[in-house]
Amino acid sequence: MSNSTFDDTSEEIETEQSDVVRGIKIGLGATLYLASLWTIIAAQHGAFDGLSGALPAALALGSALMVIIISMLWLNTLNLTTGKDEPVAKSTKKARRALIWSCVLGLVIVVIFYTSLGSDLSEVELMSNGPIPAYLAILVSVIYAVGGVYVTVDWNANVDEHERAALYTGLYGSFMTYGIVTPIWWLGQRAALLPDQDPMIMYSLILTTFCALWTYRRGG
Repeated sequence: MSNSTFDDTSEEIETEQSDVVRGIKIGLGATLYLASLWTIIAAQHGAFDGLSGALPAALALGSALMVIIISMLWLNTLNLTTGKDEPVAKSTKKARRALIWSCVLGLVIVVIFYTSLGSDLSEVELMSNGPIPAYLAILVSVIYAVGGVYVTVDWNANVDEHERAALYTGLYGSFMTYGIVTPIWWLGQRAALLPDQDPMIMYSLILTTFCALWTYRRGG
Protein backbone atom coordinates (compact mmCIF):
# COMPACT_ATOMS: atom_id res chain seq x y z
CA MET A 1 0.00 0.00 0.00
CA SER A 2 1.46 3.35 -1.00
CA ASN A 3 2.07 6.29 1.30
CA SER A 4 -0.54 8.27 -0.58
CA THR A 5 -3.17 5.69 0.40
CA PHE A 6 -2.22 6.00 4.05
CA ASP A 7 -2.35 9.79 3.74
CA ASP A 8 -5.80 9.66 2.14
CA THR A 9 -7.09 7.33 4.85
CA SER A 10 -5.66 9.54 7.58
CA GLU A 11 -7.24 12.62 6.06
CA GLU A 12 -10.63 10.88 5.86
CA ILE A 13 -10.43 9.85 9.53
CA GLU A 14 -9.46 13.38 10.57
CA THR A 15 -12.32 14.81 8.50
CA GLU A 16 -14.84 12.42 10.09
CA GLN A 17 -13.55 13.23 13.57
CA SER A 18 -13.72 16.93 12.80
CA ASP A 19 -17.32 16.57 11.59
CA VAL A 20 -18.27 14.69 14.76
CA VAL A 21 -16.69 17.33 17.00
CA ARG A 22 -18.32 20.12 15.02
CA GLY A 23 -21.68 18.35 15.21
CA ILE A 24 -21.36 17.99 18.99
CA LYS A 25 -20.49 21.68 19.35
CA ILE A 26 -23.43 22.75 17.22
CA GLY A 27 -25.76 20.39 19.10
CA LEU A 28 -24.63 21.64 22.49
CA GLY A 29 -24.89 25.24 21.36
CA ALA A 30 -28.41 24.71 20.03
CA THR A 31 -29.48 22.94 23.24
CA LEU A 32 -28.05 25.68 25.45
CA TYR A 33 -29.66 28.33 23.24
CA LEU A 34 -33.08 26.69 23.54
CA ALA A 35 -32.69 26.18 27.29
CA SER A 36 -31.83 29.86 27.73
CA LEU A 37 -34.61 31.07 25.45
CA TRP A 38 -37.19 28.84 27.12
CA THR A 39 -36.07 30.13 30.51
CA ILE A 40 -36.89 33.64 29.32
CA ILE A 41 -40.28 32.49 28.03
CA ALA A 42 -40.99 30.69 31.32
CA ALA A 43 -40.05 33.82 33.27
CA GLN A 44 -42.46 35.92 31.19
CA HIS A 45 -45.18 33.36 31.90
CA GLY A 46 -44.64 33.80 35.64
CA ALA A 47 -42.98 30.44 36.24
CA PHE A 48 -40.45 31.94 38.64
CA ASP A 49 -42.73 34.32 40.54
CA GLY A 50 -42.59 32.08 43.60
CA LEU A 51 -38.82 32.35 43.87
CA SER A 52 -37.45 34.78 46.41
CA GLY A 53 -34.89 37.54 46.13
CA ALA A 54 -33.10 38.42 42.93
CA LEU A 55 -33.06 34.86 41.59
CA PRO A 56 -35.85 35.34 39.00
CA ALA A 57 -34.14 38.45 37.59
CA ALA A 58 -30.76 36.71 37.60
CA LEU A 59 -32.18 33.73 35.69
CA ALA A 60 -33.81 35.96 33.09
CA LEU A 61 -30.77 38.21 32.70
CA GLY A 62 -28.32 35.30 32.53
CA SER A 63 -30.48 33.53 29.96
CA ALA A 64 -30.77 36.68 27.84
CA LEU A 65 -27.00 37.10 27.93
CA MET A 66 -26.50 33.49 26.89
CA VAL A 67 -28.90 33.90 23.96
CA ILE A 68 -26.96 36.95 22.77
CA ILE A 69 -23.57 35.24 23.11
CA ILE A 70 -24.63 32.08 21.26
CA SER A 71 -26.32 34.16 18.55
CA MET A 72 -23.11 36.16 18.01
CA LEU A 73 -21.01 32.98 17.87
CA TRP A 74 -23.44 31.47 15.35
CA LEU A 75 -23.35 34.55 13.14
CA ASN A 76 -19.57 34.37 13.21
CA THR A 77 -19.68 30.84 11.77
CA LEU A 78 -21.67 32.09 8.76
CA ASN A 79 -18.66 34.05 7.47
CA LEU A 80 -20.72 37.06 6.47
CA THR A 81 -17.58 39.11 5.98
CA THR A 82 -14.37 38.41 4.08
CA GLY A 83 -10.99 40.00 3.72
CA LYS A 84 -10.61 42.98 1.43
CA ASP A 85 -8.36 41.08 -0.96
CA GLU A 86 -10.55 37.98 -1.16
CA PRO A 87 -12.66 37.82 -4.34
CA VAL A 88 -16.36 37.27 -3.75
CA ALA A 89 -18.99 36.54 -6.38
CA LYS A 90 -21.79 39.06 -6.80
CA SER A 91 -24.41 36.42 -5.96
CA THR A 92 -22.55 35.55 -2.75
CA LYS A 93 -22.54 39.18 -1.71
CA LYS A 94 -26.29 39.37 -2.31
CA ALA A 95 -26.91 36.18 -0.32
CA ARG A 96 -24.86 37.48 2.60
CA ARG A 97 -26.65 40.81 2.43
CA ALA A 98 -29.97 38.98 2.63
CA LEU A 99 -28.86 37.22 5.83
CA ILE A 100 -27.78 40.53 7.32
CA TRP A 101 -31.12 42.08 6.41
CA SER A 102 -32.90 39.19 8.14
CA CYS A 103 -31.08 40.10 11.35
CA VAL A 104 -31.98 43.76 10.87
CA LEU A 105 -35.61 42.77 10.32
CA GLY A 106 -35.70 40.93 13.62
CA LEU A 107 -34.10 43.89 15.42
CA VAL A 108 -36.62 46.32 13.91
CA ILE A 109 -39.53 44.17 15.07
CA VAL A 110 -38.13 44.00 18.61
CA VAL A 111 -37.61 47.78 18.73
CA ILE A 112 -41.15 48.45 17.44
CA PHE A 113 -42.59 46.00 19.96
CA TYR A 114 -40.79 47.55 22.91
CA THR A 115 -41.29 51.20 21.97
CA SER A 116 -45.01 50.62 21.41
CA LEU A 117 -45.76 49.14 24.82
CA GLY A 118 -44.50 51.84 27.14
CA SER A 119 -41.33 53.20 28.64
CA ASP A 120 -40.97 50.57 31.38
CA LEU A 121 -39.05 47.84 29.56
CA SER A 122 -39.24 45.51 32.55
CA GLU A 123 -42.99 45.18 32.01
CA VAL A 124 -42.78 44.42 28.28
CA GLU A 125 -43.13 40.66 27.72
CA LEU A 126 -42.13 40.03 24.12
CA MET A 127 -42.57 36.24 24.24
CA SER A 128 -45.57 35.95 26.50
CA ASN A 129 -49.13 35.23 25.38
CA GLY A 130 -50.50 38.40 26.94
CA PRO A 131 -52.73 40.83 25.04
CA ILE A 132 -51.27 43.56 22.84
CA PRO A 133 -52.90 46.43 20.91
CA ALA A 134 -54.46 45.51 17.57
CA TYR A 135 -52.39 48.09 15.67
CA LEU A 136 -49.17 46.58 17.00
CA ALA A 137 -50.21 43.06 16.01
CA ILE A 138 -51.10 44.19 12.48
CA LEU A 139 -47.97 46.32 12.04
CA VAL A 140 -45.54 43.65 13.21
CA SER A 141 -47.35 40.94 11.24
CA VAL A 142 -47.12 42.92 7.99
CA ILE A 143 -43.45 43.77 8.51
CA TYR A 144 -42.62 40.17 9.41
CA ALA A 145 -44.55 38.66 6.49
CA VAL A 146 -43.41 41.07 3.78
CA GLY A 147 -39.84 41.37 5.01
CA GLY A 148 -39.49 37.66 5.71
CA VAL A 149 -40.73 36.60 2.29
CA TYR A 150 -38.56 39.16 0.48
CA VAL A 151 -35.38 38.23 2.37
CA THR A 152 -36.00 34.50 1.95
CA VAL A 153 -36.67 34.71 -1.79
CA ASP A 154 -33.70 37.05 -2.35
CA TRP A 155 -31.35 34.78 -0.39
CA ASN A 156 -32.52 31.59 -2.07
CA ALA A 157 -32.11 33.16 -5.51
CA ASN A 158 -28.42 33.92 -4.90
CA VAL A 159 -27.06 30.88 -3.05
CA ASP A 160 -25.01 28.16 -4.74
CA GLU A 161 -25.76 24.43 -4.92
CA HIS A 162 -23.87 23.64 -1.71
CA GLU A 163 -25.76 26.27 0.26
CA ARG A 164 -29.07 25.14 -1.22
CA ALA A 165 -28.32 21.52 -0.24
CA ALA A 166 -27.67 22.71 3.32
CA LEU A 167 -30.94 24.64 3.19
CA TYR A 168 -32.89 21.54 2.18
CA THR A 169 -31.27 19.56 5.00
CA GLY A 170 -32.35 22.18 7.51
CA LEU A 171 -35.86 22.39 6.08
CA TYR A 172 -36.30 18.61 6.05
CA GLY A 173 -34.98 18.17 9.59
CA SER A 174 -37.05 21.01 11.03
CA PHE A 175 -40.19 19.77 9.24
CA MET A 176 -39.64 16.28 10.67
CA THR A 177 -39.15 17.79 14.12
CA TYR A 178 -42.44 19.65 13.81
CA GLY A 179 -44.22 16.59 12.45
CA ILE A 180 -43.07 14.45 15.38
CA VAL A 181 -43.11 16.85 18.34
CA THR A 182 -46.46 18.55 17.62
CA PRO A 183 -48.77 15.49 17.69
CA ILE A 184 -46.88 13.96 20.64
CA TRP A 185 -47.25 17.18 22.61
CA TRP A 186 -50.90 17.41 21.54
CA LEU A 187 -51.61 13.88 22.80
CA GLY A 188 -49.77 14.54 26.05
CA GLN A 189 -51.69 17.77 26.48
CA ARG A 190 -55.02 15.99 26.02
CA ALA A 191 -54.02 13.34 28.57
CA ALA A 192 -52.97 16.05 31.07
CA LEU A 193 -49.39 14.78 30.91
CA LEU A 194 -48.01 17.95 29.31
CA PRO A 195 -48.92 21.64 29.53
CA ASP A 196 -50.73 23.39 26.71
CA GLN A 197 -48.65 23.93 23.60
CA ASP A 198 -46.93 27.28 23.54
CA PRO A 199 -46.50 28.78 20.06
CA MET A 200 -43.22 30.54 20.87
CA ILE A 201 -41.67 27.35 22.25
CA MET A 202 -42.63 25.45 19.11
CA TYR A 203 -41.45 28.29 16.88
CA SER A 204 -38.07 28.53 18.60
CA LEU A 205 -37.64 24.73 18.52
CA ILE A 206 -38.30 24.48 14.79
CA LEU A 207 -36.20 27.52 13.89
CA THR A 208 -33.26 26.41 16.06
CA THR A 209 -33.41 22.90 14.59
CA PHE A 210 -33.30 24.37 11.10
CA CYS A 211 -30.34 26.65 11.93
CA ALA A 212 -28.38 23.84 13.60
CA LEU A 213 -28.81 21.40 10.71
CA TRP A 214 -28.21 24.07 8.10
CA THR A 215 -25.03 25.23 9.83
CA TYR A 216 -23.70 21.68 10.15
CA ARG A 217 -24.50 20.76 6.56
CA ARG A 218 -22.94 23.90 5.08
CA GLY A 219 -19.72 23.25 7.00
CA GLY A 220 -19.95 26.34 9.20
